[in-house]
Amino acid sequence: MNPTDDRKDVPPGRQPVQWAVLAGALLVLVGLLTVHLARPDHERALPLVSAFGAQLLDGPAPDIVVQDRAGQPIRLSDLRGKVVFVNFWATWCPPCRAEIPDLEELAEKMRHVPFEILAVSSDESWADIDGFFSGRKSRMLIGLDPNKQAIAATYGTEKLPETYVVDQQGRLRLRFINAQPWADEKIHRYLEWLATTP
Repeated sequence: MNPTDDRKDVPPGRQPVQWAVLAGALLVLVGLLTVHLARPDHERALPLVSAFGAQLLDGPAPDIVVQDRAGQPIRLSDLRGKVVFVNFWATWCPPCRAEIPDLEELAEKMRHVPFEILAVSSDESWADIDGFFSGRKSRMLIGLDPNKQAIAATYGTEKLPETYVVDQQGRLRLRFINAQPWADEKIHRYLEWLATTP
């Protein structure tokens, strides 16, 4: 008697069926990955990924609450309907200070679309922020993290500056680590598309 005749795990003739099921499952998985990676929003973001080292994200943005100058809350969820640039920064951070002029220019250029820069400061107090701006009014919506970098930590931020793009529905789209040339046209085109696409 052939010892293989005693196998009970796979009945004769079933192996081709198992291979067909496995091949079908692999095709479905490849198809889903292809569709996911070929999504229009991902295709639009890919130039930013390659040019600036941005990271593609897809998930709900953690809702955060910062304080305005009067101590009143500013909630990220209150900005729904706008594309929001959540920028974690501090006046004591040299790269953060260096990118502020580009962020101000970006805020100005994006005035014609639903867009907001929420600059979350990890400074000790508003006196530090006011001293940095020397009485100039910022085009950004600035909020103070009352617990220094606790809010940034909820996003996984370890070093400043770091910026997240949140779409109109409150979903994370991109993460930028370190200072970036925010005046770059590739960034403007992507943000305009995101802010004007339903």
